[in-house]
Amino acid sequence: MESDLKKTLNKNLVGKGLRNTSVDLSVLKYFRQYAKTYAEIHNGIVVLSDLTANWSFTFMGAIAERLHLSSPDRKMEINSIWEDFLLSRVHPEDLAVKHRLELQFLDMVKTIGPKERFQYQANSVLRVEGKDGKNMLMSHQIVYLDTPGKEFPQLALCCYTLLPDKEDQHGNNNYIFNQVSGEVYLLHKQDVKDAMSQREKEVLKCVRGGMISKDIAEKLGLSINTINRHRQNILQKLRVRNLHEAISVYDKMYKQEDDSQ
Repeated sequence: MESDLKKTLNKNLVGKGLRNTSVDLSVLKYFRQYAKTYAEIHNGIVVLSDLTANWSFTFMGAIAERLHLSSPDRKMEINSIWEDFLLSRVHPEDLAVKHRLELQFLDMVKTIGPKERFQYQANSVLRVEGKDGKNMLMSHQIVYLDTPGKEFPQLALCCYTLLPDKEDQHGNNNYIFNQVSGEVYLLHKQDVKDAMSQREKEVLKCVRGGMISKDIAEKLGLSINTINRHRQNILQKLRVRNLHEAISVYDKMYKQEDDSQ
């Protein structure tokens, strides 16, 4: 089951897998070259996503060797806005925080005027599985790119670069940053835990126990439609693709809290 947000983006994908972008091709060409150059200079991985077409261009620097990415994973274009070849290697807890920050970031820049919204970026630190299953620290930055037209956002740029192994993981490494004024907007741990309502937690715990929507509805005294809506909200808030991933994130972020009650 896909999140509502992902469903909305996927509707922009033309049948038979063909891309139909509404972004000016000259603008797209310019940012593709920028992304390629950035990846080469910083030895990182850069993903340029066309949100109007559910399509991404990926560019690999030297870090791809350390991640042991296979040749198919290094292909230049992917039929999705999600770089699953890399996100599948990210620690589940870090992935949930990253997606929560991105959701906060998107909500925030939509309220900002067109002239200022492109001054902001969101930063996070991720544990990414590398060689022999060992985690390496990587910095992730996302910005929305300035493109002509009223539609927003059209293009997003995600940059992944290696961090020192001894990078401080105890500080707040997940924040939104204004590149001009220097203002910082933090994402606190409490924000992540509060992403799900108490009812959504109850529904997910039932799913975790192997219950189907009909059984959950009877147990909680709700309609099946309401349960299905809660399930969709869970996927959207945790920014995962299915309930299996949601349960994995739940176990990382909420189980200790539940066990103490």
